[in-house]
Amino acid sequence: IRTRVGHSLQCQWTLTMDNGSIQVAGREFDEGKSDIAIVGGTRAYSGISGYMESVNNSDGTFTQTLYYHESAR
Repeated sequence: IRTRVGHSLQCQWTLTMDNGSIQVAGREFDEGKSDIAIVGGTRAYSGISGYMESVNNSDGTFTQTLYYHESAR
């Protein structure tokens, strides 16, 4: 959802892998780097916490990296 033209979007993703999924949600800026919170996970990723760093490459693409740790079960 566009929250401010030329500034930022409110975004939500579900990253699906063979052993579960990770959900992230937060504000992604049109320029520079954004840190978007991990808000949950399923199966192997239940109890996960951290964030996804999203960097706008200024060419219509983004580089996204997960920084996370899993709680002990």
